Order: sequence, then C-alpha cells, then structure tokens
Amino acid sequence: MSGNPGKIITITGPMFSGKTSRLIELMERHILAGRNVTLFKPEIDSRYSENEVVTHKGMKLPAIIAPTDERFGEFLDAHAKNSGILGFDEAQFWKPSARLPQRLEDLANSGRIVYVAALNRDHFGNPFRITADILAISDEIYVLSAVCSKCGNDAIFTQRIINGVPAFGEIIRIGGKDLYEPRCRNCFVWPSTQMRIGDI
Repeated sequence: MSGNPGKIITITGPMFSGKTSRLIELMERHILAGRNVTLFKPEIDSRYSENEVVTHKGMKLPAIIAPTDERFGEFLDAHAKNSGILGFDEAQFWKPSARLPQRLEDLANSGRIVYVAALNRDHFGNPFRITADILAISDEIYVLSAVCSKCGNDAIFTQRIINGVPAFGEIIRIGGKDLYEPRCRNCFVWPSTQMRIGDI
C-alpha cells in the first residue's frame, strides 16, 4: 500500500457534537465504494455495544475492540494489515504506552487513510494530551461543536454533572447524557485552580 497517498483525518469536539456520527459517515463512503474498512473502538468503551461503534443517536458500524495499552501495537499489526481504510473511535481513551499517535502516523506513511474521532477536552476543561498530539500530525481536521445545554450557543466544553450539579473527579469515567452535558465557554463551570493543576 506504500504507493497510495495516506493521510490522517481527525474529528474532534466535545461530547454530543457528532464526532462518531461523522466518523461513521466518512467510513461508510469507503464501504459503498467497495474498499476494505476496519474500525476500532477502545476496550474500555462498551456503553452501547460490544462489537459496534454506536452513536448517541443510534447510528452504528461493526468494530473491533482494541486494547489501549502496550498490547496495542501487536494487536494493530494483526488486524490492520489487510485494510487500506482504518478508523479509531474515542482516541482519548488510549494510554501513552499504546503509542497511538506514532502508530497512526506509521499507518498513514504506509499509504493508509486513517480516520480518528477524539474528545477535545476533559471535564476539567483541559485538552486531552493524546488528542492534541494526534491533531498535530493530522492532514485534515474537522472541529465540531455541540449545543450548550444551558443557553443554546455553540458548545466546545464537556461538563460532568452529578445530580444536576457540576462535579469533578477521575479523568476517565464512561458515561452519556446521564453524566455529561455540552457547555459553551460562558456556561462551563471551571474547577478550582488546585483541581485544574493537580491530578485527581
């Protein structure tokens, strides 16, 4: 596949901005064109299905559950060798030991077209480092916004909500509308300075 022009196309934004829907739409175009497509989802995310990527609105596409740690390299070698089109959902869940950005670039350099959907910020309002690293090596970027749950303006933040109140805790916590809301900059509730700087 080294003769083909590879590239990395990243879709980013807050929760409920349609990142996974856009990922599925882009990959379905290749399926309709008869190309070999492989979609990966992180093993930590089984909210709607074990073997599909599913949007909050119910769109779905078959997917392979992938490890998100040091096992990922060998796993990817085994499952990606026959596909020219590769997709990765919820990229922010991959751990540094998986070396996801480097592996995505290797795939693109070998002539593959790589699609990535990644959350832009955590619920503290801080950028996800892995998302920032992937954006830096992307050929194309889709930046999506959601609708603020408070005022209806464009939302670029994801607010964690417990019992209707903004809450802060561990960085990774799987959830949907029961746990998160999209917020604009004016409506987003920031944690204290100490909470933003420190790891919880």
